[in-house]
Amino acid sequence: MQTNLTPIFFSPYQVADHAFISIQKLPAFIAGSGREAIAPSPFNAEDYKLAHDPSYVARILDLKANNGFGTRSKSINEALAYSNGSIWAAAKHVLTHGGLSCSASQGFHHASYDSNFGYCTFNGLVIAAQKALQLGVEKVLIIDGDAHYGDGTDSCIEALGLEQRVINITREKGIGDAQAGLTTSGWNQFANELIQQHKPGIVIYQAGADAWEGDPYGCGYLSFDEMGWRDQGIFSACLQNHVPTVWNLAGGYTDPMDMTIAIHLQTLHKSDQAIEHMSE
Repeated sequence: MQTNLTPIFFSPYQVADHAFISIQKLPAFIAGSGREAIAPSPFNAEDYKLAHDPSYVARILDLKANNGFGTRSKSINEALAYSNGSIWAAAKHVLTHGGLSCSASQGFHHASYDSNFGYCTFNGLVIAAQKALQLGVEKVLIIDGDAHYGDGTDSCIEALGLEQRVINITREKGIGDAQAGLTTSGWNQFANELIQQHKPGIVIYQAGADAWEGDPYGCGYLSFDEMGWRDQGIFSACLQNHVPTVWNLAGGYTDPMDMTIAIHLQTLHKSDQAIEHMSE
């Protein structure tokens, strides 16, 4: 593997028996990336309990409560184990090696401490943050570029008393329409200010494709080019400040999914470019 390519963490087991695009887009993204993914280890109940009420975790895994897809499915639970494991594997990689990494995963930020919503069952963002804290990171900055409010992430942070150590910048809380029209330099300044303010030991960036203005869910506010500037600005700020950064594929619901995949591949391209630029 070329050293200037962003490593991608993904397992084929993340694809379950459900037709929703947020699952089915993943192998298409991997195919479009043109590189071999690194397989993560799956999560178990103890990992989920880092962000969630133990009884909630048990009900989901025992198929006694609906998951974020509104079903009770062993196949979905297996996919969740690998998708949540993916973002931590990618985060651990950058904590060890620095730079940028990609977790080909989705479905986290609406998962609350003891409930779920919007195709999100377990909050891999908060679990990864908790694991980073356990490794000695003082503070985690989540930059949630999904077009929807990451209410579940806030719920978990509050329930766990992590408000001072895990900072969640999400729609309605610091990112959104106010950034519409920003070029790369504007996004770079936006991320730079967050990093300077919070001084994180790691950044978890949700590169939400549904922020595209043409997304059918209707919450988007950025053109295709503006989304590229967003990604480029955030990546460059993280690398300039030497903050390890993991990003994942949030949102994106076009049907057919070609445009969603194109947006995610653009993010990957910007990540590769940022790595290459910093290595020159």
